[in-house]
Amino acid sequence: MKRYWISWYSGYYEDEGCSEPPFQVWISGSRERPNHGLSDEKYAEYLKIEDEDEGYEFIDKHGRDTATICAMVEAESVDEIWQVVGKYFPDHKERFCEEQEDGAVTGDRFGNFEGKVSLYV
Repeated sequence: MKRYWISWYSGYYEDEGCSEPPFQVWISGSRERPNHGLSDEKYAEYLKIEDEDEGYEFIDKHGRDTATICAMVEAESVDEIWQVVGKYFPDHKERFCEEQEDGAVTGDRFGNFEGKVSLYV
């Protein structure tokens, strides 16, 4: 088995098919979705809001973004990694997959490393 530091984009929303994986993940950032991630109906409602503060509140309540997610995992191959990531994050878009030294751990930015690197329960 090799250890990899990986990252991908996903909404990480349950109603979009995402679920909690057995390996530890970190959210390192996010990017905005078109129309603040609002459905067509909600976006039409948003456009009718005249008060700026109300508009921000509406987006906070109904909007969605796409998370940048990272993980340290162990796998036999890169293909295996993305197959398993796809099981828990069906909307994922790969960012990178970098092979690491045996026993590598996350740096300070990704603290609280619990050693959960297995792709499987």
